[in-house]
Amino acid sequence: MDNATHTLAALVLARAGASTGQRGRLAPSATAALVVAANIPDIDYLSFFGGATAYLANHRTWTHSLTGAAVLGAGVALVFWFVARRRRASRAVGLGKLLLVGLLGALSHCVLDWLTADGVLWLWPFQPTRAALDWFPFIDPWMLALLLLGLGLPALFGLIAEEIGARRSVAGVRWGAWLALAACAALAGGRAILHAEAKGQMAARLYHNRAPLRALALPAPLNPFRWHGVVETERTHEIVELTLLGPQRGLETVATLYKPAPSPVLAAALATRTATRFLAWARLPRVEVTPSLGGWRIQLYDLRHTAQAARGSTFVVWIDVSAEGEVLGEELRVGQVGDEPPARLGGRGTASLTVADGDAHQ
Repeated sequence: MDNATHTLAALVLARAGASTGQRGRLAPSATAALVVAANIPDIDYLSFFGGATAYLANHRTWTHSLTGAAVLGAGVALVFWFVARRRRASRAVGLGKLLLVGLLGALSHCVLDWLTADGVLWLWPFQPTRAALDWFPFIDPWMLALLLLGLGLPALFGLIAEEIGARRSVAGVRWGAWLALAACAALAGGRAILHAEAKGQMAARLYHNRAPLRALALPAPLNPFRWHGVVETERTHEIVELTLLGPQRGLETVATLYKPAPSPVLAAALATRTATRFLAWARLPRVEVTPSLGGWRIQLYDLRHTAQAARGSTFVVWIDVSAEGEVLGEELRVGQVGDEPPARLGGRGTASLTVADGDAHQ
């Protein structure tokens, strides 16, 4: 999810009592540590500066795992503990409490990303399988609204209470946070039910007289009853739209994309370093083969981002192969699937990262 959601969730957890003990603060700067830890797994965006291979190898991989969350959360706790000891005359600053706060923040980040289509690698490095529930979009306005209400309403009621001469209640602030967490959990439960229904309907019909091999249902940002989908059959990828409620209720096929036939040229392209790295990252890779001067040009992209057209930029791979099956060049780009292909690719065995139309959000 986006960093605004991660930050608000951390603040709600802090208000709910995650950063306070029986005597008030659990530890110095506990709330700040919780917020930083809740965003620290996205430090993997720095791998962008290492090029294409480093970016796909590290982005949303080890930092979004139980092991990575533990290491990063502990690192944040150690930094805040060291700063607190330097600033306070007393050296009795509890590292154990800050460690709990740091671990909770980093783990909350992974849980929220687990709810989306991007997913997490919970058991990295022992099992590099991405787990994604597909319940929420990357930015969910409903969850943002609930978190903001959980933070804002108790403050508003506190101001009203002060105006009439009553004391502001700490319990009211905590209960507001707990109600926000409960509402977010209920929202997740509702989206889980709708996701199961959407995926079931997509997988329950034939497409050009072919049974689905798998179906991917992705939520629309605003309408929880609207779902984008990709259905894979033996010969095609079907881009579909599904509405579960309302006058436009039903399933509609937006596009049918036929898979390319196996060939030595395609096999050579898919064996390249860039394609191998991309295929390990993509959940529903799409391969397109078009004629090029003296050979063929192969394009790869992830259909889960094509289905979510409003999502923006994504990874696109271009590979040039000669008619004899020799790889002439390969390039990984960040941009739109419909962008013009690069006029010239890098040499054989190389890969570059070119940014177009803004940053990718995967």
